[in-house]
Order: sequence, then structure tokens, then C-alpha cells
Amino acid sequence: NNSPEMKSLQAQVEELKKEMALVREDAQVEIMRRDLRITQLEKIEKEHQDLNGRLQLELNRVKGGM
Repeated sequence: NNSPEMKSLQAQVEELKKEMALVREDAQVEIMRRDLRITQLEKIEKEHQDLNGRLQLELNRVKGGM
């Protein structure tokens, strides 16, 4: 059916498809940003754990010398 109403509805469907694609892209970018931030925070956590371990060893060494 090529009625004006049908053409209008088909145009709306096409616009919604485009909008869905953009929303999907935005969501994928946000997921990638979050994954990157998680990776950065995990690296910081590991560095802090390593530093705390070294500091604990140094503290024990200093206490042992007293």
C-alpha cells in the first residue's frame, strides 16, 4: 500500500532503525570506556598491593633491628 499514511509510517520505521543503531554504538563506546577504566583500576590495585607488601617487609625489617 502506497498511501500517505503508509509512507509516513515507513519513514518513521527507518528513522527508528537509524536511532537504534546510534544508541547501540553509544552503548558499545560506553562499555569500552568502562572496560578500560576497570583495567586501569585493577593495575592500580595491583601496584598498591605490591607497594604495601614491600612496605610491610621494610617495617618488619626495621622492627627486627630494634
